[in-house]
Amino acid sequence: MQVTLRPLGPAEREKVLQLQVRRSQQGFVATNADSIDEAEDGDHCVPLAIYDADVAVGFAMYALDPDDGNYWIYRLMVDQRYQRLGYGRKALDELLKLMSRLPGCSQVTLSVAPGNDVAMELYRQMGFRESGEIIGGEIVFRRSMHNIE
Repeated sequence: MQVTLRPLGPAEREKVLQLQVRRSQQGFVATNADSIDEAEDGDHCVPLAIYDADVAVGFAMYALDPDDGNYWIYRLMVDQRYQRLGYGRKALDELLKLMSRLPGCSQVTLSVAPGNDVAMELYRQMGFRESGEIIGGEIVFRRSMHNIE
């Protein structure tokens, strides 16, 4: 497995738009098209294609949120064909490494829809902890960026 994160150029964009989660997961994450539109509406979102060698397997997006000044992972999705193979964990690891190099990024925040137990378990295993907050009906998790290699 050679997971890398790539900026969303035209070729990557087309491939990412073809990726989908399972039908049972569609209520947990925005579509990639909606996420790309969100990124294009402002300059604070950074959309990334998740690749294994030359195969697009997922999509991620992070941002320095203009409302609260915190770094957030807005999206992390793996296409239904590549789930449960370790891509989510590896992509999250690569994303955290990338974000650890951003100026002033001492912690990362994300939110998870209630019932998305698989995602919550992954985030807990990767050092995220529930903050006790609920935003937009989603459970907020935070992780310190110390000890990222």
